[in-house]
Amino acid sequence: MRFPLSALADVRLGYPFRTRVTPDPQGETALVQLADLNGGVLDTTALVRVHLKKIREHFSLQPGDILLRARSQINDATYVADMTFSPGIVRVVAAAPIVVVRVRPSPDRAGGLPEGVTELDARYVHWLLNHPQTQAVLRAQSTGHHAEILRKGVLEELRLPVPAPAVQKLIVEAAGLLERELLLRRQVLEERRAMIQRLLLRHAETEEAAAEPNTPPPPPTVADRREEQTWGRLEGI
Repeated sequence: MRFPLSALADVRLGYPFRTRVTPDPQGETALVQLADLNGGVLDTTALVRVHLKKIREHFSLQPGDILLRARSQINDATYVADMTFSPGIVRVVAAAPIVVVRVRPSPDRAGGLPEGVTELDARYVHWLLNHPQTQAVLRAQSTGHHAEILRKGVLEELRLPVPAPAVQKLIVEAAGLLERELLLRRQVLEERRAMIQRLLLRHAETEEAAAEPNTPPPPPTVADRREEQTWGRLEGI
């Protein structure tokens, strides 16, 4: 069964700064800006600090919130996993034009999930918003010439499938395993590339030394032996 996102979550814009953001090392608020969004998990320890005199509490982020760029050619979603604060920080706030998506509470609470949805995992919504098909829909409905603008209403009307909670959990786990596998494969390829580049350079230097009379080839080093062992492991992949 599909539901509009507005029935599953509260969708709102981030805090609207009327002037340019002024960092304050002693500020009590950690600020999330567009450059802090990566489509994965938000790193709250690297945010700029600002001072805000008065701010409504609903602007403060919570674990489980999902952040999207409202003005960008990329509308991928970033997940807020936790709130790791530096000393002196009392809240984390997202700046407009970031859109904050917060999954509604259980159906038995006021303003909760609609009938037919017993539970909704925010990590599942995060995965679903980043799915290529969802991203294609959002891009197709964005407006603007120089800067793509994703309207809040378009996001609220987005209809999403909501399977049983057990299925949501399995999807999240499988997606996490897939990302882990892709990361490990990239690491192996980078290690293989670096190792081959070193081997090629060593062969080039060996040939150059062999062309010079009475110049013995350099003895193998510990690094050379480690490279050969790594090569053997990689050949088996």
